[in-house]
Amino acid sequence: MILVKGGTFQMGSPTGMADERPVHTVTVDDFYMDEHLVTQAEWKKIMGVNPAYFSSSPKKGESQIKRPVEHISQYDAFVYCNKRSIAEKLTPCYIIKGESDPKKWGPVPDEQNNAWDNAECRWEANGYRLPTESEWEYAARGGVHDGQKKAAKDADENRSWNKNNSDCMTHAVCLKSPSVLGFYDLFGNVWEWCWDWYDDNTPDGGQDPTGAASGFSRVARGGCWSDYALYCVVGVRVDSIPILSIINFGLRIACSVGR
Repeated sequence: MILVKGGTFQMGSPTGMADERPVHTVTVDDFYMDEHLVTQAEWKKIMGVNPAYFSSSPKKGESQIKRPVEHISQYDAFVYCNKRSIAEKLTPCYIIKGESDPKKWGPVPDEQNNAWDNAECRWEANGYRLPTESEWEYAARGGVHDGQKKAAKDADENRSWNKNNSDCMTHAVCLKSPSVLGFYDLFGNVWEWCWDWYDDNTPDGGQDPTGAASGFSRVARGGCWSDYALYCVVGVRVDSIPILSIINFGLRIACSVGR
């Protein structure tokens, strides 16, 4: 994982979609985020199954097991994060029904569920979790570096797997050039689930915002293989109900540093 040093940045875009505004000041603490998307091999090691739609026939010369996992809901992501934390002897972040052990949560619901929608995140825990929307954008903008120019370069069409070059499929991670902070596939390949509930505006400013307390759908960032390159950029936001498994949604894990 890559340590992202905390700092203050301008979140949002004055020229993007309506839900990318208003631009406002956000400060985030240090955090870790994985250099690449969770792969199908990593998911299967923890979960025992591979739910990916693109589970065979990779592009010639690419490794199938290094393609990103997709076709997963946010509920699935909660289970993965806690199971992987437990497997690596870390303190799990997510609490559902008062429990941190996914074995006690029961099966992942097949329809939207109040208990799962009200999952709590222990931000002080050292286990794995989804990044907040603010953390994701801060990392995508280059962190404490001069983010605007760096992010524009990182989101260049030729540096992401998008509709123009993906051949309508996902691709193995780490094939495109890394971002200024060393992250791969921040833009394109698969959308990345974030923690936050979706709102019509970017999250409030301030220190370590975690989004609205409740909502109907959750945020994903980064664009994917089926999107035009103009959507595979730092400010674009999409949302989906947390129970929905989509073939262009995956995840990248993060964890806190002494929050």
